[in-house]
Amino acid sequence: MKFVFFFPLTNKNNAHKVSPPLSVMALAAPLKARNIEVDIVDARVEPDYRGRVLASMADADLLGVSSMTGWQIADGLAVSQAVKERYPEKPVVWGGYHPSLLAEQTARDPRVDIVVRGQGEHACLELAGWLEGGKGLEEIDGLTFLTDGKVVSNPERRVADINEFPPMPYDLVDVESYMDFNRRVHGDTRRGLSYVSSFGCPHACGFCSNPEAYGRKWKGLSAERVVAEVTELVERYDLDRVYFDDNNFFASKRRVREICRGFLDSRRRFEWFATIRPSQVMAFGDEDLNLIRDSGCTKFMMGAESGDNSVLELINKGNEAQDVLDATRRCRDHSIQPSYVFIFGFPTESWKQMQTTLDFMKQLKEIYADTRTTTLFFTPYPGTALTRLGEAGGFSMPATLEDWAVYDARTVQTPWISRKQKMKVKQIADFYLPWAYPNQLAREKVSRSRAKPVFWLFTLACRIRVRLDYYSLPWEWNLARALRLA
Repeated sequence: MKFVFFFPLTNKNNAHKVSPPLSVMALAAPLKARNIEVDIVDARVEPDYRGRVLASMADADLLGVSSMTGWQIADGLAVSQAVKERYPEKPVVWGGYHPSLLAEQTARDPRVDIVVRGQGEHACLELAGWLEGGKGLEEIDGLTFLTDGKVVSNPERRVADINEFPPMPYDLVDVESYMDFNRRVHGDTRRGLSYVSSFGCPHACGFCSNPEAYGRKWKGLSAERVVAEVTELVERYDLDRVYFDDNNFFASKRRVREICRGFLDSRRRFEWFATIRPSQVMAFGDEDLNLIRDSGCTKFMMGAESGDNSVLELINKGNEAQDVLDATRRCRDHSIQPSYVFIFGFPTESWKQMQTTLDFMKQLKEIYADTRTTTLFFTPYPGTALTRLGEAGGFSMPATLEDWAVYDARTVQTPWISRKQKMKVKQIADFYLPWAYPNQLAREKVSRSRAKPVFWLFTLACRIRVRLDYYSLPWEWNLARALRLA
C-alpha cells in the first residue's frame, strides 16, 4: 500500500522561510512503521510539485492534503482537482487546522472525499484498513464525509499520547532542500530545523483555534526521548540551531529541566528557541533560567498580544501587561532575547487601546533594546471565540471552501480597524521603534559598515520621534521606503 501526502504552498509567492512539513511527517511515521509506503511532496521546495504528485499517485492508494486557512486551500484544491481528473477512483483526504474546524463545509467540496478532524495518526492507519476492506468509514472516529449527498460526521477521536508514535521520519524529505531554499531566498546560512516535542496547549486564548481543533489538552514527549532525537538530528544534519514548533514547550517545568540537562551533556553545542508564556518565565527561578540559557536557548518567543489590560481580558489571555514587562526584565537579566507578537484590531478594540499597546511596546524596548516585536492584525479565523464576537459585530465569513482559498490575513479588512490606522501602527511598530532602539545584531552590522554615521543620525531622529510621540511629516519613513529599508 502507498499513501501520497501533499503539503501545499503557504503563500502565493512562496516567499517565507521554510522547514520540513512536520504535520504530514507525523502522519507518515506510524504508516512507515507498518511498512506502508509514504511519499511526501512539499510544494514549497518542489519545482514541479503537481507533476510529482500525479506521477506518484499512479501506484498510490490515497492522496492526503494538509491545509491551514488561506492560500494552502487554493493550492490544495488545484492539486486535488488534477488528481481527481486523472485518478477518479482514488480517495482524496484532507486534514489540518482548517478542515478540522470546518469539516462539513470542506467535505461538501467535490474535490474532497474524506476529512480527518484533529489528530490524524491513528485515523490514517485505520484508513489503510478501510482500503484493505477491513472496516467501513463509519467505524473510524474523527472522520467527516458525504454519503448519498448528506454529510456524516463520526464521533470525535480521543487525543492520543504522542509517546505512542515513532520518531518523526526526517528521512522521508530532502532536508538539504530546505536549507538550500532558505539560503538562496533569504540569505540564511545558519543550518536549522524544526522539531515538535509536544502536542496541544491547555490555555484558551480567544484568537486561537487550537482549543477548538484539538481541545485544551497537552501531551509531551518524554525528556529522554526529546534529548535523544534532537541531539541525533543535530549530529546527522550538522545543525546550528533547532526550532521547537510546540504550542507550549514549557508546560512541564520538570521536563524542561531534564531536557536542558540533556542538551548540556550532549557532545555538540547548538542554539534552540521555543514558545513560552510570560507567566511561565516568571514561574522559573533564576537557577532554572540560567540552566535554560546555558543549554543553548537564546530566544523566548512569546505572545504579548496587547499592552492594554482590558484587551487582554477580552481575548482571555490569562495575564496582565505587567507580566510582560516583568518577563522582559528577567530575560534581560539572563541574556535571553524576548521575541513578542502583538495583535492589533481585535473586535471592539478602540484606537486609544491600540495607542496604549504602541506605548507599551516602547516601554519594552526601553527595558531591553534587544527585545524583538512582530506586529499582526486580527484576522477572524474559524473556530475562535473572537471570530464569533466579530460575526456578531457584522463581519461575514466565507461560505465555501473555494471562498476560503482567497482569504488572506494581509488583505482582509475588518470593521474594527481602518486602513489608515493599520498604516500608522506599522509605521510606528515596525519602523520607528526598531530604528529608535536598534538590537544587538543591528548594532554589530553597523559597526562594520562605512555608513555608521548615517545610521546613528537616522537612529537619533527616530528616537526623538518616539520619545515625543510625534509622527507628522515622516521624512525618515518615506526615505526608508524609497531605499527599500521599510
